[in-house]
Amino acid sequence: HVSIGYITWRCSHTHTSPPLPTYKSPRPEPSQIFSSTGRRMKKAFALLLLAASARGEAHPPSEENQECEVYNEKDLRLAGASPDAGRVEVYHEGEWGTLCGDSSMSLSKVLCRELGFGRAIGVFTIAPKKPTKNWLSGLECTGDEETILDCKHHGWAEGPGCSADAPPIAVRCEAAGLESIKAIPKSELVLDGVDVETVLDPYQPSESTTTCGSGSPINPFGDNETEAFVYKEIIQNWLTERKERVSEVMCRDSEANPKAIESMLDDGLRWNQYGFDFEGAGSKAEEKNGNSILKTQKADVLREGYLSPNAKVFWSLDHPVRYPDSLPEMEPAAKAIFTNLSRDGFVMIDDFGLDMDALDKTAEWALNQREQKNVTVVLDDGACVMARPEVPALESLISNKTINTAIRGYLGQDTVLHGYKILRLSQRLKGADNYIAADWHHDRAGRRLKLFVFLHDIDNDEGRPTEVTNGTHNLVYWSFEDYSTSRFDDEFIQNNFEVHRLGGKRGGGFLFDTNAIHRGSPTGSHKRETIILEYHSESKCPTIHALGLNVPCPSGDQYMVAHKV
Repeated sequence: HVSIGYITWRCSHTHTSPPLPTYKSPRPEPSQIFSSTGRRMKKAFALLLLAASARGEAHPPSEENQECEVYNEKDLRLAGASPDAGRVEVYHEGEWGTLCGDSSMSLSKVLCRELGFGRAIGVFTIAPKKPTKNWLSGLECTGDEETILDCKHHGWAEGPGCSADAPPIAVRCEAAGLESIKAIPKSELVLDGVDVETVLDPYQPSESTTTCGSGSPINPFGDNETEAFVYKEIIQNWLTERKERVSEVMCRDSEANPKAIESMLDDGLRWNQYGFDFEGAGSKAEEKNGNSILKTQKADVLREGYLSPNAKVFWSLDHPVRYPDSLPEMEPAAKAIFTNLSRDGFVMIDDFGLDMDALDKTAEWALNQREQKNVTVVLDDGACVMARPEVPALESLISNKTINTAIRGYLGQDTVLHGYKILRLSQRLKGADNYIAADWHHDRAGRRLKLFVFLHDIDNDEGRPTEVTNGTHNLVYWSFEDYSTSRFDDEFIQNNFEVHRLGGKRGGGFLFDTNAIHRGSPTGSHKRETIILEYHSESKCPTIHALGLNVPCPSGDQYMVAHKV
């Protein structure tokens, strides 16, 4: 038996988990309206079908009960990141320790499978913030091993340990049970403006070393721009490489290429240290439309000079969805949700009309059980707890016409709810050291939506609310590949962006685009418990799979439903 992570038992529990309770979801009833951007919009939209039924009494987050620690020998856990990505640690002789070795896809396949996930996305490095025992080093796997202990290694606490050449192993994993995602052969993919066969090829600089002295009208890669990022040393190398690349591309045609970028600025292109958008075009839909931008020579200059391979893909995937030729018919409440979501990147909902007592029972069971493998993941001594049980009481929300119409308007007519999860951030959470989503970031998946349901009142000061920067949802980031280029400095964000803290009442929540710069607030005296639903355009995840991008799509830490919205 392999458990996932540091598992806790309330001291009053026995070692047999109760069965998952079942409920009947209430029928939706008319209710009050949502709010947006901190402005409570209870106007003329009382027809929004988000019921206030069966709310029960709102309960404040209480102090956590005393808990008893329970581990199994050779348990694995993810540490220092998120429920589907992190440094892998093994429990041996009463202590957690790291794994070191060949950072290969073969090794990550074994680890993701043993942890209860599906496809391995890749490996990366996230070093412990404090001295940590190294238990296994010299790991080499073929990918077919049943457990990590079947791979070659030096033995417990033997061998050279971790080093710069063999750092602690961290993995990114995708959800199990993705058979419902329609496979698309790479040969059938169509991405506006790029060649599918070559879009992921690494950048090849010109053989000429001649400098032309011509610069670009935009320069997001200056040496001092490291201040905008968390991982400054890594970013400095990235900035240097990118600056040289821009210069080389501009010099290929020192007259036409800079003018191409100037033309895009005239078209409404705006840029900053993280990426660009076309919101400066205002109402000029013809300049935003994918056909007038993505397939042009000036777009080729922008792609070649500035964008990583994944960024090229996400620009082609998301730009036509951001600026569509037409929108679906929407009744007033759905249109108001869509309008605010499109403007700000998020919209608050006062009440989803769910049976909160039923949701509480499911959450309580799932967040505190141990026996049912692959349901509950606990990170870093309980700082973050994630559960993925089936939740029948969500059915009225999943089928809500008003919400679904707004989501289709935002993501396109072919939109899928891929899954949902229950998440607890506890008082043990102290910052990004034990929960990487506490850093400012985007999800590296481009345009997608998550819907949060509050399981209790979430205070904006002490309740660890999600924080979102207003209007960053339309950015095309210069790079989507790595954690280092998608984790942003707190002081820089606070000084340069408008930040909103998304707390609210039990039974309400919010809908937001995870392409916006956001974080889970790392500070507060209360725990936070929410249910999170994840939506993509139907073609996004199959495209990511066909290209083999190192992006979990959908996220790996969910109960999968694959429901057509």
